[in-house]
Amino acid sequence: MDDDLLTELAPDDCAAIRAAQDDVVRTPLDRLLIVRGGPGTGKTLTALRRVAWLIDEGLDDADALVVGPSPAFARYTEDRLSGWGYDGVVHHPVHELLPAVGGVRDEAPHVTRLKGEARMAGLLSRALGGYRNRVPSDLPATIWVDGREVKLDQVALQRVITTALASEAPAGDRRRILRAVLAAGSEDPRLILEAADLLADQLWPPFEPTAFLRDLFGSRHLLEAAGGGEFTDREVDALYRLAAEDPAFEVWSEADLPLLDEADHLVNGDPKGYAHVVVDEAQDLSPMELRAVCRRAATGSMTIVGDIAQSTGPWARDDWHDLVAQLPVTMAHEHRELSWGYRVPRQIFELAAELLPMAAPSVEAPTPVRLGPADPVLLPAGTADRAQLVVHAAAQHEAAGRAVAVICPARWRDEIEALLDDENVPWRPAGDEFGPGIVLVGPHEAKGLEFDAVVVVEPGHILDDDPRGHRLLYIALTRATGHLHLVGAAEDLPMDFGMLPSPVETPPAPPLPAPEPELAPGVTENIDMVVQSLAETLLGNLSPELWPIALRRLEQLISPD
Repeated sequence: MDDDLLTELAPDDCAAIRAAQDDVVRTPLDRLLIVRGGPGTGKTLTALRRVAWLIDEGLDDADALVVGPSPAFARYTEDRLSGWGYDGVVHHPVHELLPAVGGVRDEAPHVTRLKGEARMAGLLSRALGGYRNRVPSDLPATIWVDGREVKLDQVALQRVITTALASEAPAGDRRRILRAVLAAGSEDPRLILEAADLLADQLWPPFEPTAFLRDLFGSRHLLEAAGGGEFTDREVDALYRLAAEDPAFEVWSEADLPLLDEADHLVNGDPKGYAHVVVDEAQDLSPMELRAVCRRAATGSMTIVGDIAQSTGPWARDDWHDLVAQLPVTMAHEHRELSWGYRVPRQIFELAAELLPMAAPSVEAPTPVRLGPADPVLLPAGTADRAQLVVHAAAQHEAAGRAVAVICPARWRDEIEALLDDENVPWRPAGDEFGPGIVLVGPHEAKGLEFDAVVVVEPGHILDDDPRGHRLLYIALTRATGHLHLVGAAEDLPMDFGMLPSPVETPPAPPLPAPEPELAPGVTENIDMVVQSLAETLLGNLSPELWPIALRRLEQLISPD
């Protein structure tokens, strides 16, 4: 369970980082723990180590849930814990916890933001009372049962419905009241009971969250009544969707999913609960999403992980106060800060940190303590050679057996994909696989992930394409544990951030090795013995990322020049 990158640090730094992480890991189960830390501080691995420690202390691994921002992140955490021998833990992205509704439609940002607010829970609760007690305006005069007509006394029927509603009984008890009253004194009780069941199905059908939300959003009157004075006319208009005017009415948005989950909770109670829940990248979740995740924590025991400087999307935050206010209070809250950055190399993080005054001025940057194998490479590019430079850099790292991410704004993705395919360079989108190879991701998809090498495409466009562009670029620059390339317009490269005064030319392709001369058997055996000795020394003293550096140093030492 050791972190390989910690072994590259000075012993004192390693001990200090490990002590801070162990303080988090060994926090008792009866706590809601909030872990904050910048990129490269190891907060995700520390949270997973806490899960492993809790399991070793007696927690059933199937009673632990790890929630992350994406399917790729969920697979990453699953691979980590399974690799440590904890393969029963449940892993999900947030949206997989919520009701499955088929296709998901886009929605205006202000509506997405509104639907994520905590006051939506009150609106749904108030609307549900009216929804469950609704009565058709025209009660049926007859019910047909097996071809036989059963006439209904409208006055008696209205009276029994009023009695059932006044009792505040659940739908099943209302059905029994209706059956008992209608069947009393009947000459054919069996027929009346069947008629009562058919009538109950019309009056109080089984609750379906989608039908409830569809009726609510389709009625301005219901929305106003459920608003309870907490929603303005403009906000009611934003929620209202008239089916006749909206061809996509039956398709839900991502912001609707927590509302459907809330409605289901109000009627059917809490979903399956877990003894401990980890929520990573929590800083991006809306209050309604947080409510949905937190109700999966059966006792309130949680590990909340995040970094305000990486908060993006509709619910980007500038501090922790709003998020903490949404968390359950059934257990004591404890806060921990991881302040040592060791997974992102110092050369790379110092470049990314130049963005913090714009991205998150209130956030203190972690202290980088690990020197990486290479400085960031800056590749000025125009339209003609941008894709070629990106593919060449990614292919070089892929050929060296590294896990590579090409982080690309959406507007250039097709161009990069096409050239990767034309050059027969294997690649894959963000998904289930991890390890060596090239992954092509957008800036949002890269959140929470890390790679041996990262190629960032057009950093200026990442800045321009999102209101939180500085944070997205900060995220993109801090995904690399070893190597970073930036490809884009010269004016958008980090010289504008005060770093690296001159760009680096594209590294030439390495020359093909010259054929080895034929040697006498004794000489060959002697060479093999020396190489074997050197290999054992490298294996025993250095991590794989440092081998190329050591070999270059060796070459310099023995060079005749």
